Amino acid sequence: MNTRFCALIALVLSLPATSFAQSEKTEPSLADLTEDKKMQAAFDDMAGEVELPDWVKSKAVTSPGQRVSFDGKEYLAMTGCEQHQCGAHKIAVLYDEQSGTMYGLLTAGDEESGSETLTWLNIGGGPESIDGKTLLFAAVTGSIENHPEDFQYAQ
Repeated sequence: MNTRFCALIALVLSLPATSFAQSEKTEPSLADLTEDKKMQAAFDDMAGEVELPDWVKSKAVTSPGQRVSFDGKEYLAMTGCEQHQCGAHKIAVLYDEQSGTMYGLLTAGDEESGSETLTWLNIGGGPESIDGKTLLFAAVTGSIENHPEDFQYAQ
């Protein structure tokens, strides 16, 4: 085959991938805590006096965040799980980037008994106590990731 023709085909085949990669925007994840000081401060405030497991900040398997809304505000829903224990140990947070507020849910499952312990983080008596809890539970179960358009609660 002609060298010019092969080069042209290679160029054409690389264009869509290059354009797609440049236009795709990835939302922040819990892995970005160390790079985003405002998010780190919100995370620390959310955790408060609760001693979180070591895996949460240093070894969590994370996915890009998903945009959700409730009470007229947009939140970034982010999840993580303990490596090799994703079925049993998970965390989900809702982060309001405007106010710097974060709410969370930490889950710990017990394989022997089949029970699961839910630890709610920074949940008060506001809108986060109902819609926020719903969204956090949907995040740890994978529902938000699978159906992001279904989690926009307007008020």
